Amino acid sequence: MDIKEVLKISFDYNKIIQKTTQIIIIIAFAIIIYYLISFIIRRIFSLSFKKFRIRYHDLMRKRQKTMEKIILSLWRYFVYFVTFLISLSVVGINIQTILAGAGILGVVIGVGSQNLMKDFLEGFFNIFENNLSVSDYVVIDTVEGNIIDIGLRTLKIKSYTGEVHIIPNSKIGHIINYSLDDGKALVDILVDYEVDLDNALETIRATLIKIKPKNNNILSEPIIQGVNKLKEIGYEIRIICITVRETHWSVQRFMRGELMKAFKENQINIGINQIIIKEHISI
Repeated sequence: MDIKEVLKISFDYNKIIQKTTQIIIIIAFAIIIYYLISFIIRRIFSLSFKKFRIRYHDLMRKRQKTMEKIILSLWRYFVYFVTFLISLSVVGINIQTILAGAGILGVVIGVGSQNLMKDFLEGFFNIFENNLSVSDYVVIDTVEGNIIDIGLRTLKIKSYTGEVHIIPNSKIGHIINYSLDDGKALVDILVDYEVDLDNALETIRATLIKIKPKNNNILSEPIIQGVNKLKEIGYEIRIICITVRETHWSVQRFMRGELMKAFKENQINIGINQIIIKEHISI
């Protein structure tokens, strides 16, 4: 190997090191810019949110988190794309040719990734129509839990027992959202047929008067709707009240507990299956 070949290899090696260093600097600069702009975006949303702290605190907090995550997601993809193009330019690839062919490339990608575009569109529609927000408690098909993240492609739901379900936006079907409006607690209590109806109703009324001040999640006075069903082991009395959103489950548990205490104090039996064994005495 002569001196010219050695110099050529050395030159190429130095060029590779130079290009690699430039790309590392570009990536580092992109990371700094990404986190700086992300911090500014979060700060802007935080400051604008303070105006709504008094009356619309819960609703605006959810909308703020949702829009913040969407904008940060768009910003992240934009940084990835621009950093990739600049890195190609440093290597020596003509990015103008790539951008010029973006239209044809976009058509090809669009035909081959219809589900991807559907994910994007479904995600935008659900967000801007206020169907879903971060931290909402929802049931989507057979998945139930709190929404922890909404992205351009997927939705993440954390169930009560800790599992995280990742659902593509295009696969979102029937939605039950418990967080869009105030809840409604519905309690059915079964009373033994041997108990006088008027006595049972009076005990329930006296208990309900005391229940509301004990629980801040109850928004309206609990109402007795009357006898709802006649069952084999007793008659069912239905009680209903308006609750703070996402709290009707806990309110129902609280009301059942208070009613059970009142029934025990007033010696009112609930309807239960009973097996009575009579001893037969033969003479």
